[in-house]
Amino acid sequence: MASKAANEGAKLMKQGFLDAALKAFEKGLATDPKDVRCWLGVGRAQMAAGRPEQARTAFLKLLALEPENTEAKSTAALLELQQGKEGALETMKAVSEQKGAGFFEHFNLGSVLQARGDWAGAEAAYERAVKVQADNPFALTELGLLALQRGDPNAALPRLKKASELAPNEWVPRQAWARALAAVGQVGQAITLLSGAVNQFKDEVSLYLELFNLSMVAGSFQTAAKAALELRRLKPDDAQSIYRHGLALFMQGKVDQAKPLFADAMQKAPKAWEPRQAFAKCLVLEKKVNDAIPVLEEAVALAPTQSGPVNDLASLYLSKKEGAKAERVLKAALVENQNDDATNLNLALAYVQQGKKQQAVSHVKLALQSQDSDVKEQATRLKKQVGA
Repeated sequence: MASKAANEGAKLMKQGFLDAALKAFEKGLATDPKDVRCWLGVGRAQMAAGRPEQARTAFLKLLALEPENTEAKSTAALLELQQGKEGALETMKAVSEQKGAGFFEHFNLGSVLQARGDWAGAEAAYERAVKVQADNPFALTELGLLALQRGDPNAALPRLKKASELAPNEWVPRQAWARALAAVGQVGQAITLLSGAVNQFKDEVSLYLELFNLSMVAGSFQTAAKAALELRRLKPDDAQSIYRHGLALFMQGKVDQAKPLFADAMQKAPKAWEPRQAFAKCLVLEKKVNDAIPVLEEAVALAPTQSGPVNDLASLYLSKKEGAKAERVLKAALVENQNDDATNLNLALAYVQQGKKQQAVSHVKLALQSQDSDVKEQATRLKKQVGA
């Protein structure tokens, strides 16, 4: 039976008061140096506080008193593994397989195997952990994340929903739950969930990034703009955050507001092609094609195989009847992605503009396979022109 000190310390730990819990356990050990539950509590608290050496000392003390304690064996082996003692992993596996092994024995093994890329082994270990503690949000979260990793969001959903409900003060399960909802097509629900999460966890960059990305996919550009603004609050000098804000405004048709943000992002990130492409789009909408071309040329020089800026630049070259220039940048882009439909279409157009119809044929055929209706329609018209 656990002592009063051990019970008090465990209660404080559950509430997140690690230092107070340690004092309670240490008070108990001052009274009874052989209090196994207090030594276990000290070890757990030190692990939770990120003090591995102190935790190892506590678990070794516990093993001296109770040599067959599986949690102490597992955690001591985990700490040895972190020190480079590879044989400790076999100890962890053996302990997890023992009859009567507890939650931490399985969870420790799962975390190690997950970190090493053995997802099937990690999932099996976490499944054993939830058999011991069915309502442990951390094990449920990891199982949900692993299900997402193997492409099974339907299996992930109930685990992540339950983990979020069990741990309302943790943001990771909430974010993962939203990701699973989006993966099964419930993007609106995912955005609602994330919107609530950012109201609770106001300084978590990862949540705002997730909300921004999902909102952009769903066409909720106003929500995306708000998320980007918060990212700028948290990372005021970050070029990507400024660019994201501009992109959300651009998609709302607020070109005059987006353009200076793209310019700012270009200045802060001189080697980034994305803000340059976006800035050039603003110039094109303002009918300043001659100003847009050198900006896109900079973007393409930075990312010669990125189809976005390459095709934007090629389209402007083609509009000015400069097919040879378009051909040069398009061929460079196709080196890494030979089947990109838009790039093949534009290259075919560049060849036709130069009177090289025969060279256009193979690229027209590739463009005809496009899932994009606009690309396919243009390729169909071009097919007749080149006799493909």
